[in-house]
Amino acid sequence: MPVLFAFALPALFLTVADVVPSYDVRPTCRAAMEMMGNQGRTVDNCMDSERAARADVAKNWSGVPKEEKTRCVQTALERGSPSYVELLICLEMNYDSRIRQQQLKIEPKLKTQTK
Repeated sequence: MPVLFAFALPALFLTVADVVPSYDVRPTCRAAMEMMGNQGRTVDNCMDSERAARADVAKNWSGVPKEEKTRCVQTALERGSPSYVELLICLEMNYDSRIRQQQLKIEPKLKTQTK
């Protein structure tokens, strides 16, 4: 039986990146409000932001490379306070970086074509 488990375990990790993670962000929002004090935001405002961020993440999740998903999921879980806002920011930064890298590869080709 342990042999079957050893083969099943990698499959479990491969599929984790295929679904948008499910976080309980209420404790994260509560902690943020405690740390920041009452500056016009409430736990409910924070929860609304987290729900909106999750919706944005879900919209684009299937097009995100697995390496970026893994890296950003780990980042969003750092410090024990999971956050869809953190996940979204990480995914956006990785996307911007990936696009910029593609542009840098294309720019030299365009320069040589215009000469």
